[in-house]
Amino acid sequence: MTETGIAPIRAALERGETSKAESLAREALQHDPEDALVRAYLGSILLGRGAIDEAMECYRTAIDLQPNMAVFHNELGTALAASGDFEGAANSLGRAAELSPDVPEIRNNYGNVLRGLGNRSAAVEAYHESLSLREEYPEAWTNLGVVLQESDDLDGAERAYRRALDFDDKNPLTLTHLGVVLSAKGKLTEAERAHLLAIKVNPKLAAPYNNLGITLKDQARHEEALEAYNKAMAANPSDASVRSNALLARCCLPHADEAIIFAEHVAFAERFETGKASEFDIAGRGEPRLKVGYISPDFYSHSVSSFVEPVIVAHERSKFHITCYSDVIGGDSVTDRIRLAADNWRDTSGYGNERLHQLIVEDRIDILVDLAGHTANNRLKVFAQRAAPIQVSWIGYPATTGLSRMDYRITDHWADPKGESDRWHTEELLRLDPGFLCYCGPEETLPPPRKEGAPTTFGSFNNFTKINDDVLDVWAALLEVESDARLLIKCRQMADDELRERVFKAFKKRGIDAERLLLRGRIPSRAGHLALYGEVDVALDTFPYNGTTTTCEALWMGVPVVTMSGSRHAARVGASLLSRAGLQDWIAYDAAGYIETARGLVAHRPLREEVRERLFVSSVMDTVSVVGAVENAFEKIWQHYCRASL
Repeated sequence: MTETGIAPIRAALERGETSKAESLAREALQHDPEDALVRAYLGSILLGRGAIDEAMECYRTAIDLQPNMAVFHNELGTALAASGDFEGAANSLGRAAELSPDVPEIRNNYGNVLRGLGNRSAAVEAYHESLSLREEYPEAWTNLGVVLQESDDLDGAERAYRRALDFDDKNPLTLTHLGVVLSAKGKLTEAERAHLLAIKVNPKLAAPYNNLGITLKDQARHEEALEAYNKAMAANPSDASVRSNALLARCCLPHADEAIIFAEHVAFAERFETGKASEFDIAGRGEPRLKVGYISPDFYSHSVSSFVEPVIVAHERSKFHITCYSDVIGGDSVTDRIRLAADNWRDTSGYGNERLHQLIVEDRIDILVDLAGHTANNRLKVFAQRAAPIQVSWIGYPATTGLSRMDYRITDHWADPKGESDRWHTEELLRLDPGFLCYCGPEETLPPPRKEGAPTTFGSFNNFTKINDDVLDVWAALLEVESDARLLIKCRQMADDELRERVFKAFKKRGIDAERLLLRGRIPSRAGHLALYGEVDVALDTFPYNGTTTTCEALWMGVPVVTMSGSRHAARVGASLLSRAGLQDWIAYDAAGYIETARGLVAHRPLREEVRERLFVSSVMDTVSVVGAVENAFEKIWQHYCRASL
């Protein structure tokens, strides 16, 4: 068909009449089945309505008819990427680039596929090649920003997004991407403005509302965050990630009703546990060892890895076969260590939920472990369709998943005492006697002791999302009675000038001058972050959402921690960790006790070496006992499943 002949199909597409365009294309192919251009047009129409397999068939036929048409290889590559086959997509797009080396769109698409494969450096190169062909290409600038952001090059990502906006300043997705990177840099106020501008440009998009909600949550403005999430859910009701974000925000509310939190989690399950769950034939599964799969987006230098890496390393390989499903793009040295420790490693960051579900089923996993809960980039939709006979939630989230198909949740009797805790879980609780966490301390040496005569410094390195008015009231009251003391608050959010000013005003309202506050933002290096504990005499835990990694880090760096135990899991993690370390005297149960405990630690400061030793010899760092308890639990629930399946 000539360009003139293809005109009706193109005109129908321009009018938005895709059904008409598809009919015209199919009619044309009945007259001339070897018209490669019409075949490719039909592929694009099919791809647009989600018929990926049929679209790929069209593109492959078009290539067979005209193998040197770069556009056909480009379109096939796009379709392969949409199906999750990034290797095949890379081959097709690489061929397209060979045939038409001067087409910036092909280089841009090639970069997207390379990013999907986890090859960030090659993706950056492809985007730069695209931009060298056409500098005024906002889509390529935005894509470059995304891959730089994933590489933790926040400054480079910000420059790329701003360059994209130089050419298209009303692109809502670029605006909200910029907001995300600004938020990651601690520039929360500026990030909020970017998201609001994106919403103003297109109030129907869900992503800017969702990202606004995250930015508001980061400022501990949880009620406002929930309003933003509700608008995101209204714009895209099927987006499970937004609903997970809203659930996490509810866990941060200082006076949340446990019944409401539970009901919202169950509502998530009712929406996404659709269809019949997968069924499994456990007879003759082949592997004599119990096959355990761990799914996480956090197999890198992330707090979750501080607790899961020692477990994966220490599993008894004569009894357990370990597969890690990693949603990390690229990774780091921690990723490399966990990869080497696993029996089987699956890079699944480019996989859709259906493809990942199928892979897990094909791997014949016996026990599948979720390490994210409702935190970012979780795979709960895979668990909602049941990918393994037994499914377990652990480590990454402080509440129930809400899923009826999540069979168990690992915890302990300190964090979740028998009785009331069971009521608020859809999962059966597996309480490990040694405790539910196993911490691996970093190699950094202890900081030197504080100088004689230096003013007492209390410190909190917890995420600002956990700091609420009740926490500020208690901290201010502590500073009032310890009149010479200072308070060091260190977190990413403290890089924001307006939020810092809000903190100063909040303490001023409570009678504490700004001169007594030390507010520090993100420290890029882990060593620098840990060294800052050298300025702290007593670490102050947040409540009712306690710290976890921050508590372990403080103790490991020789700093005593005071915590307040509360009525739910998130409010009892501090009590769990301190009880296991034999430091029950540092647990308070009300504001007065919290202040008294903190003052007692000032008056009788333990040596840094003593604090680290208490942690080191405790079950918190006893990998053998914790992993043994986990393995015993896994064997028992598997035996129970097998008996029930007879």
